[in-house]
Amino acid sequence: MTAEQIERIRWLNRAFHADKIAQAWVEKRECDRSLAERIRSGLASGTGGSGSDNSTENALLRLAETEQETELRLTELVKIRDEIAGAIATVGDDDMQAILMWHYLMYETFDKIAEKMHYDKRTIQRKHKAALDQIVIVCHPKM
Repeated sequence: MTAEQIERIRWLNRAFHADKIAQAWVEKRECDRSLAERIRSGLASGTGGSGSDNSTENALLRLAETEQETELRLTELVKIRDEIAGAIATVGDDDMQAILMWHYLMYETFDKIAEKMHYDKRTIQRKHKAALDQIVIVCHPKM
């Protein structure tokens, strides 16, 4: 692999990494919701101790912060996926586009892609490498 191909792979893999982070935030949001609900249920049943109003307020504040961060991460993931899909569309071969879509947007292995496309894994790897040479990546500077 050339240095340019490796850099393109790194750029294309941004969706995978952003997806992992977004999923972690989604799970944290669910944990924070569950905690807030348990605290609220404890208050409703009268089992909350002194200072439980403060606990509820803290849990709700934490949940609001987590909700906001989760939405930011999901929005960023959508933006990255759109950028990658746009770059993949610049490749002039349907097979190569499919390989790039499955690999970089659906996180499929080359073995799975070969099975889906009825090709040998080496053919998929060869087409992937050729696609890396064709793809046009437009980098937008971060603001």
